[in-house]
Amino acid sequence: MNIRKLTWSKLIGFARHYYSLYIVRALWVHWFNPLYTLYFNLIFFPFKQAVRFPVFVYGWPRLFAQTGHLRCIGSCYPGMVKLNCTIAGAPQYSGGNVELNLWGDIIFRGKCVIGSGSRLTVCGLLDLGADTKIMNFCNITAESVVRIGAQSRIVHRCQVLDSNYHYIADFKHGMVKKRAHPITIGNYCWVCNSSTITGGAVIPNKIIVASNSLVNKDMSNIPEESIIGGIPAKLVAIGYRRIESHQFEGEVNRYFMLHPEADMYPIPEGVGHDICDRDW
Repeated sequence: MNIRKLTWSKLIGFARHYYSLYIVRALWVHWFNPLYTLYFNLIFFPFKQAVRFPVFVYGWPRLFAQTGHLRCIGSCYPGMVKLNCTIAGAPQYSGGNVELNLWGDIIFRGKCVIGSGSRLTVCGLLDLGADTKIMNFCNITAESVVRIGAQSRIVHRCQVLDSNYHYIADFKHGMVKKRAHPITIGNYCWVCNSSTITGGAVIPNKIIVASNSLVNKDMSNIPEESIIGGIPAKLVAIGYRRIESHQFEGEVNRYFMLHPEADMYPIPEGVGHDICDRDW
């Protein structure tokens, strides 16, 4: 009888513990947080923009520095930016809270998503174009200037670091070089998982950066619609675009469903490259 009571008490205790963890996780990691949203907008945005609540905060991001400033250029409407949200369908599991060190400025030029588990350190300027996405567990440092163009994607576990954080004494030449250099990522770029972009990097429009790559220099001389990859990154192929259009993607999906034996979808002649552009 005592053993039975002990077993039931353990089961009930475990159930309560699990339930409480589930509720806390749902409330603070995945759910919209109205109080934090109010606080975040009022302390970082100019008042005229803050009262429009351009940033919706999810969960409980960790703020280590709060002396920076945020502002919208162009559009400014409720929920334009989603901070620390769970991104449905992302390959990387969503979890943990965003960490923010905000001493500098962040500009939002339109809709933006910053996924959970990411870390943003801004001492200079972080300029985010319209419809950008920073996915889960990314590390962004803008000690000088980091510009990410419209419709670009920085996907899970990527790093965009314009500084190496430490100065290096060069005794051979008797100097200490600057530690931070601007980064520019163009429009419609796709930086695939686990890649690193370092100071001085320039990536043109419509470029795919292959997974596990290192971009550490100005690559503005390569043509648009190219794939770059490797350590350090170099030109891999020309004439490739990520499909952002839901309509075109749906068409391709239907084709492969109807033709399971097919290895490729034939793009009809005369179709323009803009068929890949976002339509939503």
